[in-house]
This record gives sequence, structure tokens and C-alpha cells, in this order.
Amino acid sequence: MPNVLDSFRLDGQVALVTGAGSGLGEAFALALAEAGADVACADLQLESAAKTAEAIRSLGRRAVAIPVDVSREGDVVAMVSATVEQLGPLDIVFANAGIAEPTSPLIESTLETWQKVIDVDLTGVYLTAREAAKVMIPRRRGKIVSTASIYGFVANFRAGRGRAYAAAKAGVINLTRSLAIELAQYNIQVNAIAPTFIGTNIAGGMLRGETEESRQYIAEISARTPIGRLGTPEELKGVAVFLASAASNLITGYTVAVDGGYLAW
Repeated sequence: MPNVLDSFRLDGQVALVTGAGSGLGEAFALALAEAGADVACADLQLESAAKTAEAIRSLGRRAVAIPVDVSREGDVVAMVSATVEQLGPLDIVFANAGIAEPTSPLIESTLETWQKVIDVDLTGVYLTAREAAKVMIPRRRGKIVSTASIYGFVANFRAGRGRAYAAAKAGVINLTRSLAIELAQYNIQVNAIAPTFIGTNIAGGMLRGETEESRQYIAEISARTPIGRLGTPEELKGVAVFLASAASNLITGYTVAVDGGYLAW
């Protein structure tokens, strides 16, 4: 009988991660490589993606950097095509790329800002999943994992912050359910990860604690979180490997909240 840890291995598999140049995407890409996968690192900033790819190659895995704007259909089609051409058939995709809008009162918000967030955070997930499915369906297997958010379940406690982001992430959660049902017949599992607040560069680095305003925001978040702090990208690596591996073959249509207890209040 195989060792349970073997079910978490990704040796010989090909993965694609969007937003792989920094933050959660970088952590996901490295985690998959550490578990044995070869990884295509896609990002709007090619230089950042290249640095992640180089780190993966230093682990002894194959890696490529691919430029992509996930809100553009042609970019996403080309991204998946380049992955298959350079690394081989796609086994795993992480639709992770995302942005957040600046704070503003509703009546001062703009359709342009709203649309940009929806295009990246929701339409980008749809396009990435669609193109990945085109490769996975003929092979009758695959793992599609999207990055949602705890704000896909609840609203931001600060009025005027993240309305488009919250709407998009809620959309990701239900898109995950819908795709899971549709793709189950092809042995493709579709799940999502809903992180708590993580100190990445999203929203202009608001969660990095580099200004008095951001430090106050972090203090408010910490007070509302049972474990009393923000998370780190590295703390999501385990759940990423789990959802990408055979260990999660019976799980589909589910969004895993990695939130330090935030949603338990």
C-alpha cells in the first residue's frame, strides 16, 4: 500500500500559475515545484515571472516565464499554448492573478475601475479555466485551482473598500462550483482557495505596514482575526499542493478558507 505522502507528490506533472511573479502566485509556483512539478510562471510583469522561474529551475525543475494580461482573451489563449509547447500537456492550473481597487465612496466610484477589477479577478479566472480545460478534457484528468478570498464570503469591514473585489471573488466561488459540476465527468477537479489578509503587494501594498495608515489597517484586521495576525504567502503552500495533488481527488467545487479563523466569528 502506498505511503500517504506519495499522494501529495506532483512528479512529472506540468503546472501553470498566473500572477506567479510575486505574492501568493510566487508561493504557489514554488510549492508546486517543491512537490515535483514543472511550472509555467505567468505574470503581467515578465521580469518578475522570470525571477520565479529561475528560482524553480534552481530546485531542479523545468520552468518558463510567460507574459500575460489575464483580462485579454488572446493573451490567455497564447499563455496556455506556450505552456503546452514548452513544458508539455497541462495537468494543473492556478488561476491566481488578481487586483484590488482603491477606496472610494460608491457615488464617486467609476465604471472603469469596477470593470478593470471584474475583468482581471473574475473574467481572468474564467478564461484561464476555459483554456486549461481544453487541454485537460481530452486527457480526462486535471486540477483547476482559483484564488478567491474571504471577501467572497463576507463584505469588507471598512466602508468603501473593495466592493468590486468582493463581488469578483464571490463570483469566483460560485464559478468554482459551476465548473466543478461541468468538468467532473472528465475527472477534472475544480476548487478554490480563499485566503485571509496576506502581506502582498495587492492594493498598492496596503498590507505591508509601510505607512501609518496601513499599520492601522493591519491592527484592525488583527483584532478581528482569532489568531491575531495576518497570514504569509508561505502558509498557503500546503493547501496549494493538496488541491493540486491526488490527495484531493474526492474534493471538487469547494472553496477552502485559509483565514486564521476570520470567518468563524
